Amino acid sequence: MVSMSETAKDKKKDFRIRPFTAADYPQMREIYEQGLNTGHATYETRSLTFDEFKSAKIMASVHVAVEEDDDSKVLGWVSAAPISSRTVFHGVVEDSIYLGTEAQGRGIGGALLDRLIEVCQDLHKWAIHSWIFPENAGSAGLHKSRGFVKVGTYSHMAKMTYGELAGQWRDTDVYELLLPKPEEKRARAAESVK
Repeated sequence: MVSMSETAKDKKKDFRIRPFTAADYPQMREIYEQGLNTGHATYETRSLTFDEFKSAKIMASVHVAVEEDDDSKVLGWVSAAPISSRTVFHGVVEDSIYLGTEAQGRGIGGALLDRLIEVCQDLHKWAIHSWIFPENAGSAGLHKSRGFVKVGTYSHMAKMTYGELAGQWRDTDVYELLLPKPEEKRARAAESVK
């Protein structure tokens, strides 16, 4: 049996990844709301306004997947946000990745996550965290396929206020991908100059 990820790898890539523009945000918001409506993507009860989004995310990390032949058709998006306002943790981020229903099974999630990993390294981040509901096997599988490791579970993290699990306390699995530390990157750069 061929897995969906293997099938996606065999298909011709019919999309591309690019930095987002403000004009993309209405479609990004719509895709987020599709995830929200599943009840298995976030505890949030509404999407962010564009101004809220800009203040919450590391804007250089925000990328969209678009159709190869239609640069204006957003299929999915990815971003990173600081995990803390404490400067000592500036190198650790939390990811968000959302795919529209027509994007699933095309390799878009992996391509978006790969791009985020590259961008985070360029931004001198040293860890990416992802908080995933245990029921969201697709997201967990995507993250594991890119080297993320489950480091723990927060039990009864918050009570759902909507969806099929409204009124229930939900657990959240935490996945982590460690990136090169700043001193490791400097050492590699020095070695490549020799």
